[in-house]
Amino acid sequence: MKNMGGEPCFVAMGGHKIFYWKFGKGNKKPIVFLHGLLDESFGFRRVVKELLNDGYPLYVFDLPGYGKSKLPLVKYLYQIDVWADLLLECFQKLELKDICLVGHSMGGLTSQHLVLQDQQHRVQKLILLAPGGIPHPERERMRKILFPKTEKQVILLLRYLYGEEFPEPGYLFRHTLVTIWNEKPNEYLQENTLRREDEIFFDAKMKGIKIPTLILAGAEDEITPPFMMKKINSYIKKSKLVWIPKVRHAIHLEKPDVVAKNIRIFYNT
Repeated sequence: MKNMGGEPCFVAMGGHKIFYWKFGKGNKKPIVFLHGLLDESFGFRRVVKELLNDGYPLYVFDLPGYGKSKLPLVKYLYQIDVWADLLLECFQKLELKDICLVGHSMGGLTSQHLVLQDQQHRVQKLILLAPGGIPHPERERMRKILFPKTEKQVILLLRYLYGEEFPEPGYLFRHTLVTIWNEKPNEYLQENTLRREDEIFFDAKMKGIKIPTLILAGAEDEITPPFMMKKINSYIKKSKLVWIPKVRHAIHLEKPDVVAKNIRIFYNT
């Protein structure tokens, strides 16, 4: 994202570093982005491009253990609540406050943990894009979809993310994705999440989120389907649910203009 004017930066965390892209300057309240599972900061490039000329300071993070935010291969570290704590420490080191926090999918679940751990109230507004937060009723099927072991399963996952119109990737790309998505960090994350499901997935505990919250959801999403989004909306008192029609799970990539428009409106209200 350097060609868009982004500045690549690291936050030293004592033995490891957290990576982020910084766009824009000025005194406006910052917008911070957290990506989803099997993704990294680059996934937000289309939304960032839509917002570049609006004058917002934008911070787009690689979640701990993803992209350039390398973590030691210690199983305990690959847990969503641990990441939330690390990111809060990052925000403190960067002196970020009055944050509008945007999280997609797993990044949305991480954002919820972060807000509930945020004793300094650095986050003032929360935007959840097709967020996790409620255990899926078809857990085993979703586990196989979200953690593909074969090239055939990779194609299936891409269909769930983007729909049938997404072109089938070539052999080399499929093989690369299988290799990357089955590395130790994702294995550790899967094991830790399943072992601590009641602690990681908030369900009704989301009622503890008291800040204004916008939920953007794809009307045809099967990974975080409509009934889950409605539940999250009912739990978070100050939340508003907005549907994006004809879109699946990767709403930030399929409809970046619509996502950016809703971020602007929510940011300025």
